[in-house]
Amino acid sequence: MTREEYLKQLKNNLQSLTTDEKNEALQYYEDYFDEAGDDAKVIEELGSPEELAKSISQKLANAVAKKESGEKTEDSGERNDGAYKSDALYFSFEKDKIKSADFSFGALEVVVIAGDEFFVETRGVDSQSFSCRVNEKGVLSIKNLRKLNFDFWNHERRRRVVPRVLISIPLNFSFENFRVTMGAGKITMKETRFSCFSFECEVGAGSVTCTDISSQKALLRCGMGNLDFSGSLLGKTNIDCGMGSIKLNLKGNLMDYSYDLKLGLGEFKMNDEKKSGMCQVVNDDRRENHLSINCGMGNVSVKVEN
Repeated sequence: MTREEYLKQLKNNLQSLTTDEKNEALQYYEDYFDEAGDDAKVIEELGSPEELAKSISQKLANAVAKKESGEKTEDSGERNDGAYKSDALYFSFEKDKIKSADFSFGALEVVVIAGDEFFVETRGVDSQSFSCRVNEKGVLSIKNLRKLNFDFWNHERRRRVVPRVLISIPLNFSFENFRVTMGAGKITMKETRFSCFSFECEVGAGSVTCTDISSQKALLRCGMGNLDFSGSLLGKTNIDCGMGSIKLNLKGNLMDYSYDLKLGLGEFKMNDEKKSGMCQVVNDDRRENHLSINCGMGNVSVKVEN
């Protein structure tokens, strides 16, 4: 791995940091490479970009926690009762403890990446309104319990950190059920590559982008926002689209798919087939993979290719 490749991967794994924090960290390690004069030795010393990014983010989270709480302890701001005192938080979980996932957000910027383990980092998120835990059934639940505080846009506010969450999911992890709900924010899943038996995604006025996900059955709902999905949707998939947009890029053979359609004033497209305006399609010849689609005034686009 070259220095440029290392720093690029490091940058990609620092998504939860502010722009200033990220630039400061990258500049520090770029200077570190220059001073050392031996790129291979530095890379061996620093470890993987993922490990270094985790260390940087955790140290920054602890620094903010100590600054805001006034404490001099080395912890991450966690109290004995499980509550958190800082809006810069870090959580990690063992892979064998997690079976399913349930993510629910109001108005945040969320990035989901592939990694070696499960961890969650936050910036600018009210610690009293954020919940992250694994319950007794093995469900990783990540939620922000309040919507965006519009005091964020106040000119008198000293800190203007964009509320954001970074979630790491082990590459090729297999979930039983995976559920994600986004209100008015944005979720981007970057090359996550995981599978699940059941996948459920609901978007209000926000945006959700999912990449390289495989599911045996699915429920996709979009109100006024946007939902982009790429991967494999096998079995039956229920799709409800109000005034928003749903785009599916599916791996497979078009002949393995069938669909039912109820269309209002919106538009539906599946590969080269296109329908618009009020219509209904009932398919008696259901194939192994079936899409059941309700679309009001929005747009549903499906592309199937190997």
